[in-house]
Amino acid sequence: MTPLDSIILPETVSHLGPFKIFAYPTRLSGTWQASLQEIHIPAYTVDRPALTLTLIEGSSEDVKPPYTRKADSNNWLKKFIKETQKKYYPSLNLGDSYCLDARYETDKNIAHILKNISPGLMTVKSRRPQIPEITVILPQNASKMAQNAYRLLGFSVICTNQAVKGRLIQAPTGRFGQYENFYPELFGSYPIPGYQEDTPKRIFISRRGQRRLLNEAEIEGLLTGYGFQKFYYEDIPISQQWSCTKNAEVVVALHGAAMASLVFNQRGVKVIELFHPGYVTSAFRSMTTAVGGRWCGVTGQITPDVIEQLDYKQRARHFVASPTRIDPQCLEKALAALDVSP
Repeated sequence: MTPLDSIILPETVSHLGPFKIFAYPTRLSGTWQASLQEIHIPAYTVDRPALTLTLIEGSSEDVKPPYTRKADSNNWLKKFIKETQKKYYPSLNLGDSYCLDARYETDKNIAHILKNISPGLMTVKSRRPQIPEITVILPQNASKMAQNAYRLLGFSVICTNQAVKGRLIQAPTGRFGQYENFYPELFGSYPIPGYQEDTPKRIFISRRGQRRLLNEAEIEGLLTGYGFQKFYYEDIPISQQWSCTKNAEVVVALHGAAMASLVFNQRGVKVIELFHPGYVTSAFRSMTTAVGGRWCGVTGQITPDVIEQLDYKQRARHFVASPTRIDPQCLEKALAALDVSP
């Protein structure tokens, strides 16, 4: 491998919180009558180390990915197929073209695309404008969603299982928020192709299937009174998804990949994230802070197995796809906490 160039993003500090989470009414804090719980998360800081992106000339076979997904590392069939392809198929030579091999990451989740892969690509694009084109390497059977998303971000796409030779970009993954303090610079002013200026200022991002809202009609009715418009992001084009979130002043959303489009927002957005009580994560409250917004959480009804699975059996992802029921009073408390009125 031949080193060509490097880009260093300096270390930063993320100042987060304080935050509030409003939990479904329960008798845990008062035996004789269920009442909602208001959880206070004190302010804290996260040190972000410096990030080094390197540009080299060589082969993807010689580049170690930033990390290997457990599902892939334990899959003997995928390993066998990869070794067979390496043996019988020649490398794809891109010559002097610059590319980033994104095949180590899932291509079926828009949040992984926007958080984990795209920040590195956008960094090279913005800090090395003399590079005419950057290509993203995806698996042979890559999803249409991923191909479309990368192209909307201004990158060309090649789908192949072959090794690739050319000018390779090695970029740290952003899966733990490493690039968060650079989101406004990388995404905030990006001219989204197909951008729609006239979208609602208050949006409710709901879900079907996994992680759906059990009392959606009740919650939608409440939010309609506050001027919210509901969207299922899986039903609308990616450019419209990004436009809606970029333009929004207030977002209420069920926790999920659709929330990653917050990277485009620079309006001081107010975000209320709805969770199953057995799967509460910090990724999007951190992202909201990074783009200059305010965040509040609301957790759903506790089911009998939540404590057993989380605390006794320590199965952190047991409820990752579970539906939940949100209490309207909790949601109203969250709206008030963010100074959102009807």
